Amino acid sequence: MQWNRGVTLVLVVMMLTAGCLGGGSPASEVAGGSENTPGGGSSDGEDADGPDLTDPEAALRDAGSFTVTWQYAGVDATGMRTEVTHEYHADLRGERTLTVTSSSRDGQAEGTTEQFAADGTTYVRTGTAEAPSYVSYPGSADVVGTAIALSQARAYGANEDLTTRGNERFDGVSVTRYELSEADSQLIQAGSAATSGAPGSAEITDFHYVVLVDEDGLSRYESWSFTGRTAEGQDISGEWEYTLTNVGATSVDDPDWLADARAATA
Repeated sequence: MQWNRGVTLVLVVMMLTAGCLGGGSPASEVAGGSENTPGGGSSDGEDADGPDLTDPEAALRDAGSFTVTWQYAGVDATGMRTEVTHEYHADLRGERTLTVTSSSRDGQAEGTTEQFAADGTTYVRTGTAEAPSYVSYPGSADVVGTAIALSQARAYGANEDLTTRGNERFDGVSVTRYELSEADSQLIQAGSAATSGAPGSAEITDFHYVVLVDEDGLSRYESWSFTGRTAEGQDISGEWEYTLTNVGATSVDDPDWLADARAATA
């Protein structure tokens, strides 16, 4: 695998977590084979052939709606646990979107930001449930590009180190499971660089990357995780998950705080 692709994956994760990457309980292999749970895919296929991915922006705009979630959890060398969640609910035909971002450290919520756009106006709610703040402005942001940037499958689309592991179902559709080759030492080194900014400063002992791709060439699920140890002996680990669901079937209702937002910004 080319080094630059590993670095791309790591740098995107670092930017999305605002510097929080570098820890987290290791992502477990998702067990079972239920329709909405990735994991348990057949291991009959062993072809080292990356997924044939379509243009996700064009496909999602054609579908008209979708939901994307991205979650990160990590514990750094100091033992602090950080969690970050992004949600994107988009009804493109109805020109309605809702995005939600939340984060916490050691179980203490740091805050939630919700952004709702409809009828040419965007409303933003920040702060706590007890003391929210609101702003509004004309227009709305195009969430498609931001949402699909959370997927990293495109960085590996033509990479021979992603191995086919069979077929399963996710979110009601048939998907092919791909896993990163255990022989991919360079991405493990890139993970080491992510933990503290310099390769070799931490030993990455375990690394997993899983991608589920549907028959239309869309990445529906991704799971990225690592565990390791710093030179000082502290355990570190991190994980993130990306899901693309309800493609063509997402609706966006008015949030329960919309009336308050309109009153506060009138």
